[in-house]
Amino acid sequence: MSKKPLTRQYAALPLDLRSGEMELVLVTSRTTGRWIIPKGRPEPRLPGHEVARREAYEEAGLLGVTAHRALGSYMGIKGQGNTAIPAQIYVYPMRVTGDLAEFPEKGQREIMRASLLEALMLLSDGGLVSLLLRHEHQLIDRLPPVA
Repeated sequence: MSKKPLTRQYAALPLDLRSGEMELVLVTSRTTGRWIIPKGRPEPRLPGHEVARREAYEEAGLLGVTAHRALGSYMGIKGQGNTAIPAQIYVYPMRVTGDLAEFPEKGQREIMRASLLEALMLLSDGGLVSLLLRHEHQLIDRLPPVA
């Protein structure tokens, strides 16, 4: 049996502080409807934090600034069934500064804002939940300033 190659993905951890409370912005996956954070594959000539920011825009219509350094990473699975491959997912904190009414994947996913506690209960990926629990007291401190 051949071992499947490891792939890499970059994820945005969109944190919205504009209401005075910290809200995480979650989206559903297109295939299973599970609650996740926006993420995507590496793109040529784009650093990981920029890929993460672009995915947050494409999947949820979010504008913002991503940290240049990942909060951390976790092992996940990309795809399902026979096409599933292991993925190392690097998570970049993103300070949400705006929302757009129109964006590339509008209507393909659900979007919700949640407190950290709500998000921890909704997220389906145990690796991401563990990463958030390890860094829960640093999340706001890891956000980049608004330019």
